Amino acid sequence: MRPTGIVIILSIAAVGCGRVVDGTKGALNKGGEIAGSAATEVIEGVASGVQRSWGLTIEPSQDLVARGLVVGKVQVETNSAGSANTLIIYLSTDRSIQDTLHATAFDEEGREMGRSAFAVDLPAGSADFHTILFQERTDLERKSRVVIR
Repeated sequence: MRPTGIVIILSIAAVGCGRVVDGTKGALNKGGEIAGSAATEVIEGVASGVQRSWGLTIEPSQDLVARGLVVGKVQVETNSAGSANTLIIYLSTDRSIQDTLHATAFDEEGREMGRSAFAVDLPAGSADFHTILFQERTDLERKSRVVIR
């Protein structure tokens, strides 16, 4: 075979291999995107399932509801010892509230397991996050409830 023919055959083979490599890389990237998307969906599903099963209920007293207090987003944080004893709660109000409120935590069987007091100073039409720190041994278990008075 002549050197010119060999060069042409090798050039065609190189171009063909480049397309195969690019096609394979594209397929792997697409597969990675699909796998990453599926993993994200699984993680989001697990997170929402955990939130639903956590089931912490916040019950403001009738007096606070009558004063215009509304409970928004609620988040539980864990301390360094592993107890979920910190409650972050978003409160809003139509009327001014300046008071020290008392939170009492109950387990799923209705037994008291912690108390805390926290200051609220909300002008009319405002809202803010408040931190309620229970005793270190209070563990806001799933399906527990916190009454705010």
